[in-house]
Amino acid sequence: MNGESSISQRFPKVVGQLVLMYLLYRVKYFFLAQAIIYTFLFTAAGAQNENWDTYMAKFDKLPGSVLVDLGLYETAPNKLYPNLVITGPLAQSCNGQGLPDKEEIDALENILDATGNFLTGVTPKILAGTLTYDCKRVNYYYVKDTIGIRNAIARMYNRNYKDYRYAITIRSDPEWKTYRTFLYPDEETHVWMENDKIITKMMEQGDSLTKPRNINFDLYFKADTDRIAIVVYAKSKGYEADISMTSKSATAPYEVILSKFGLVKMEAINSMAEELKREARKHHGLYNGWEAPVDRDKLQK
Repeated sequence: MNGESSISQRFPKVVGQLVLMYLLYRVKYFFLAQAIIYTFLFTAAGAQNENWDTYMAKFDKLPGSVLVDLGLYETAPNKLYPNLVITGPLAQSCNGQGLPDKEEIDALENILDATGNFLTGVTPKILAGTLTYDCKRVNYYYVKDTIGIRNAIARMYNRNYKDYRYAITIRSDPEWKTYRTFLYPDEETHVWMENDKIITKMMEQGDSLTKPRNINFDLYFKADTDRIAIVVYAKSKGYEADISMTSKSATAPYEVILSKFGLVKMEAINSMAEELKREARKHHGLYNGWEAPVDRDKLQK
């Protein structure tokens, strides 16, 4: 079972994100920043800019952690890599939520590194993501052909990792459905990921987030009539509106900042962002994120 058929919801609040993400994705070629991972690396498919990001998800009743290369989405599916290989070690020790114990993370990562290197000698491949869930840690590879892969991986484990059992699934996926609909985050998760980056940065700057402040949302529109419509809606929901600035976007030149006074809390920010994105789409607009001032009193102490 790889979790794809049983995903019930994606969510951010399962076990201490920063520590958990560091432990789960302390990989030699990934750089962790604000619980979000971005990097450029080379694959067997050739030099390619990669954009790695990570989020927590819930599968049935257990949490899982997904690391995914967002950079593949624009070109997926790659018809040269029509087959999917899902493989990785089963943890020998994991907690009640099915996540590997921190003492074993390095060992599991070493096995995944070895598996990737081993597969390079078998077939050209693209690493699309990693799932840690249900006491397993597996990589998702798209490959050109699957001849000999199952036997090759079995030989690798029997030779070098006899103490570990492993999972392996091989199937045709020419449309990259698993990547596009399972690994790649849905819109709700995307919103959370962006919000988490902003909040994490504020906390890293020393803000305790205990004081209310103006939370400012930026939106662009193609026509002033659309901007006026969103302002009317926003004011009915308790927002203040500022239309004094000029957008730098040639296709959406009408900008508005919508502000609401309150605490910077993830659930509240997610709710407001989702609402404003939805309303902006109704009026042919673009939601462009949010910001809030850092608590400078905290920084001066």
